[in-house]
Amino acid sequence: MAAAQEGETMLEAEGLVVTLGGSRALDAVNLVLAPGEVVAVIGPNGAGKSTLLACLSGALRPDAGTVRIDAADPATLSATELGRRRAVLEQAPTAAAPFRLDELVSLGIPRKVPPFQARQIARRAIEILGLGSFRRRPVSWLSGGEYHRAHLARALAQLWAGRLLGSGNWLLLDEPTASLDLAHQNAVIGVARAVAAEGAGVLTVVHDLTLAAAMADRVVLMEAGRIVACGPTRRVLQPAILEPVYQLPLAVSEPWPGRLAVTPLFAGEALENP
Repeated sequence: MAAAQEGETMLEAEGLVVTLGGSRALDAVNLVLAPGEVVAVIGPNGAGKSTLLACLSGALRPDAGTVRIDAADPATLSATELGRRRAVLEQAPTAAAPFRLDELVSLGIPRKVPPFQARQIARRAIEILGLGSFRRRPVSWLSGGEYHRAHLARALAQLWAGRLLGSGNWLLLDEPTASLDLAHQNAVIGVARAVAAEGAGVLTVVHDLTLAAAMADRVVLMEAGRIVACGPTRRVLQPAILEPVYQLPLAVSEPWPGRLAVTPLFAGEALENP
């Protein structure tokens, strides 16, 4: 893997090793992400997907290997500088105080952004996630799906603010469609594609393979801490590649032109009594 040169916009992982609880959560993982693309990380539970995202975001330092975000080691960046370069939606986001929704969404916007522009950025993120009527509502009053969308709006506002300041190249999403209905899942797909069209890179962890097909330019398939397949979405989302990892028969179809659907063929067999 070629290393990024000084000033180059790239998000890279090389030889990442992470051991958690005596087991390898990541085992010699290499990955390069470029601006303008959406990459979906898929795989069964415990494959290492969220651990990889945590390393790429700078939230977790690997036991071995290196991460480079725009040619810099995240460990050498201040929290402010790291926040300008990437925005993150965690798998289970929390709010540390009883914020209103508009206050939560504004949390990641640096003070260097003029107040008028900061308000515009927050308002745009709130509206694009369909939360305009909840702007002044305490986040504790939101439903699970609304709360998750509020945190996605926060990450989106942080990314846009970073881009305004000359950075904001990466949006990292850990299960962004969790707890969302179909219409809002579709909205998240639209957000990811729009962010990539604006020139940022998007990495998203997803469990739904049909959502991955709709969202991603590339797919990374993980198993037991390793990347077992990585490439264009249509090349990776094939039964011969997926079935050995998921240990389940899968049907891949194209129900309408240009759209893949991945359907698990559940057996529905009852468990035997011990």
